[in-house]
Amino acid sequence: MKFGIFIFGDNHPALRRSNQTYYEEVLTIAEWAEELGFASFWLGEHHFYWYGTCPSPPMVIAALGQRTKKIRLGPAVSILPFHHPLIVAEEYAFADNLCAGRLNFAIGSGFSPVEYKTFGMSAEEARERYWEAFDVILKAWTQEGFSHKGRFYQIENGSLYMKPIQKPMPPTWVAASGNETLIKAGGLGFPIMGIPFARSNTILDVKEKNDLFKEAYFRAGHEQEPDIIVALHAYLHQNEEDAVRFGRPYFERALEFHKTHRRPGSKVVDFDNVKAERLVVFSSPERAEAIFREYEKIGVTHVICMVNFGGTPMGDVRRTMELISNELMPRFP
Repeated sequence: MKFGIFIFGDNHPALRRSNQTYYEEVLTIAEWAEELGFASFWLGEHHFYWYGTCPSPPMVIAALGQRTKKIRLGPAVSILPFHHPLIVAEEYAFADNLCAGRLNFAIGSGFSPVEYKTFGMSAEEARERYWEAFDVILKAWTQEGFSHKGRFYQIENGSLYMKPIQKPMPPTWVAASGNETLIKAGGLGFPIMGIPFARSNTILDVKEKNDLFKEAYFRAGHEQEPDIIVALHAYLHQNEEDAVRFGRPYFERALEFHKTHRRPGSKVVDFDNVKAERLVVFSSPERAEAIFREYEKIGVTHVICMVNFGGTPMGDVRRTMELISNELMPRFP
């Protein structure tokens, strides 16, 4: 199992921390991630509000390309409906060049009704734009010349001068939680990623989603074992009681966005519930290992840890990352 770091980008106004200060911290965390041997570093994309202060992951990836040398860098995820797909294709190809071929790419359709409304589309339209935009990006990256005639995009004799370094394209994941998306991603042969605390009620739900995806994946004739990423909030301490006592307020502050920006019908997250169901990791290293072993058994190959949520102090972030690096990663070679 691989381990990475996932920066969602929440900068709660109660912290009175400027976005510039926040991103200096993010750049530092990325340097720590490389120093400590994490495999990957991911950035969420969101717009207009404090829960997602990263409107342009490729811009941060370009900056990180100069601050790091080895760690893989990517969006989690690029929200395709909010951009013209050729712009997405060019910007991430450019980012791949600027980080010397270390780009991981991941796509999603978004979840915030506020973002959909502001961009002038429904969630249903966003899903339709999403798959069509992905088709355009695949053509742009893998073909010298291409055309596309769809509902939202019409391109005659298109081509990109700016191509990714990685051929035929960077490794690409699909954010998937609904059955339709899981099956489609499996059929296309793309690996998946998900955030269990937001989309599942138990770890058994996560297993069922993974199984549904893998059934579609192998049924479509894909033979290589797929990579499955999950994103988990992680706050580690030498004992679990302190992890819960100190970490809970940061988690609850970060999840305040649910009051105004959650998708209609989505669950209201309760800390005690998601902790009990192992959908987050607030624990000692020993207990964290047991939780990660459960995810490994249900097919997860890569855990990306959210470590700086809700204003978690940088000292606490560093401690969690060091405990994962020093005490857990050696047990998952």
